[in-house]
Amino acid sequence: MRHNGVEHLIVPSEGDAMTLMYLSTSYEKRFDVIDLDPYGCPNRFLDGAIQSLTREGSLLVTTNDMAVLAGNTPEACNAKYSSVPLRMKCCHEMRLRILLHCIETHSNRYGKYIEPVLSISANFYIRVFVRMHSSQAKCKYSISKQ
Repeated sequence: MRHNGVEHLIVPSEGDAMTLMYLSTSYEKRFDVIDLDPYGCPNRFLDGAIQSLTREGSLLVTTNDMAVLAGNTPEACNAKYSSVPLRMKCCHEMRLRILLHCIETHSNRYGKYIEPVLSISANFYIRVFVRMHSSQAKCKYSISKQ
């Protein structure tokens, strides 16, 4: 922070990430960007992250839950991501779409929808960058994207 001259912009915290996000849901405490990089499924962090983002905030999500997303255990994928993957050649794209669907459905609960900006599928993980927007009307429309 000091090297880049941004110490006035950043407040470090060594506390629990979920607690910090839920304590930051009031308008003046929200974050512009949240980067979730848990080991495995990011589900348990999504609600807190979405609620603590600013109106046009960005959410970056990484998961290394590849076997589940690729269809090796469809029951686990349904339980974690509310989707049932098919074992096909396009499994890399399907993984990204399942993760985006999961983020979108969590967002819709709070009157928000996502705009995917960048999606990456690498060796053992996938990463998506989404911009969060607020609109009840667009949330209703989001079911047509599924």
